[in-house]
Amino acid sequence: MARPKSAAARDKMIEAAQEIIRDQGVDGFTIDEVARRSGVARTTIYRHFGSGDDLLLAAIDHIVAEVEAPDTGSLRGDLRAAIGSLLDASRTPELRQVFVSILRRALVDDEFATAFRAANDQRHVALRTAIQRGIARGEVAPDINIELALQFVQGPFLVKRLIENDDVTDREFEALLDIIVRALTTRT
Repeated sequence: MARPKSAAARDKMIEAAQEIIRDQGVDGFTIDEVARRSGVARTTIYRHFGSGDDLLLAAIDHIVAEVEAPDTGSLRGDLRAAIGSLLDASRTPELRQVFVSILRRALVDDEFATAFRAANDQRHVALRTAIQRGIARGEVAPDINIELALQFVQGPFLVKRLIENDDVTDREFEALLDIIVRALTTRT
C-alpha cells in the first residue's frame, strides 16, 4: 500500500519552489534545487507533482493570490473588483519579473505553454464570471466571444503594468473601465 502524500512535504516543496522563482526566475528552477532547499526527496516531489512544470505552476499559483469574483450587481462593479485584485497582485516588481520569465519560457517550450495556458485559465475565472454575469443580466450580448472579451479586458492593464512598467492610476483605471464597459455592453 502506498504511503499517503504528506501535506507538510507538499508545503515545503512549494515554498522552496517559490524561493527559487523569486531568486532566479523560472529559468533557475530545477527539481534538484527544490529537493535541496526543501529537504524532500526527488521521488516525493514527483509523487506529488507529475512533472517539474506541474510543481512550477503550482508554486506560481500560490504566489499569485486567487482573485475573487464578487457579485456586485453590475458588469462594471464586477470588473472593477476582479481587475483591481489582479492589479494588486501585479504591484510588486518580483511578481512582474516572474510573469515575464514565465512568458519567455512559454514562447520557447510548447509543453510549458500548454500547461501555462491551462493554469492561466484558472486565474481568469473572476473576469470570465464577471462577463458571464453580465450576459445573464442582459448587460452583455449573449453571443459575445468570451475569450476575445477577456483578452480585450486584460490588454490595457497588461500594457501598463508589463510593457510600460507603470502603475495604473485611479483615474486611468476608471477611464479604462468606462471604455471596456461601453465596448462590452449591449446597445438598446
